Amino acid sequence: MSDFQGHRPAVAQDAVAFQPDGTTLVQNLPIPVPPSISPEAAAMLKRRNAMPAGADDLTAPVEIIREQMAPGRAMLEAELLQRYPATVENRRFAGVAVRIVTPAKRAPGSEHKLLINLHSGAFILGEGSITEAIPIAALTGIRVLAIDYRLAPENPFPAAVEDMIAVYRELLEEHESQHIALYGSSAGAVLSAEAIVKMRQLSLPLPAALGFFSGTADWARPGDTESIFGLFGFTRRITPILEAAQGYAPDADLENPVLSPIYADLKGFPATLCMSGTRDFFLSGTANFHRALLRAGVDARLVVFDAMPHVHWDDPSLPETDEALNIQAGFLATHLK
Repeated sequence: MSDFQGHRPAVAQDAVAFQPDGTTLVQNLPIPVPPSISPEAAAMLKRRNAMPAGADDLTAPVEIIREQMAPGRAMLEAELLQRYPATVENRRFAGVAVRIVTPAKRAPGSEHKLLINLHSGAFILGEGSITEAIPIAALTGIRVLAIDYRLAPENPFPAAVEDMIAVYRELLEEHESQHIALYGSSAGAVLSAEAIVKMRQLSLPLPAALGFFSGTADWARPGDTESIFGLFGFTRRITPILEAAQGYAPDADLENPVLSPIYADLKGFPATLCMSGTRDFFLSGTANFHRALLRAGVDARLVVFDAMPHVHWDDPSLPETDEALNIQAGFLATHLK
């Protein structure tokens, strides 16, 4: 007990106040960097805390945000291709732009297998992104098809889901569903689960597996971590879940089972890996979806990284990134026949 006490931060008597309605008010409550994480991750958290307020503000016009973030994404893509050698081909399926990432070293017997990636980007960013496709292609030895779905707010829900379904229908002409797995992070995780629900409504055969990495399946009921970590998002920006929904689904019924899959009948969903971190504002969303899948009898697994923020695996400098990507790749590859 004494060793544990030695790691506990000093907490002021008035740091936490409990309200009769169940609300908990927290102020001046120190949360130190835990010794359980890597030195690289500790340095990352310190860098994030040192960022000035509003450094990642997403309130600017979306065109400006996209322009500002494009060079950084291109640099990351080039770095990943150096680390994970692959070729990239631009194609169109059902009129939708896609990028096919083929690893330099193919896994034996992988010719008929395919992974589909829906990228992150808060539904408004990430046009053409393959930063999630490159490492998974290399680690699995399987081709990854990254769908360049239409972005909000110009194309709100269900446009991105429609793009996914259109591509999937065409892929089914050449691939068996059990040879396909679907995955995504953040907005891509949300879209992946939404697409599965839509496939079932259309009586399409489902993919063999789903990678649901740091997302939510319930737009109608924000969870605890949206309140806790939405206070600063990546730094200190207020990003509650319903605010994020404004551009993606401004006029939709938030309990629509396609928009919020937790309201759908989840029985028969593909085997699903859920992943998040304890400082991720979508930890509640990810964990709640995992529990809903378990209640439906789905083979669902949950991996949570200590102290890691939202989608930490997009930082190639972290040992926790290597661990996360290997877990993701192993799960997806194992479930493809």
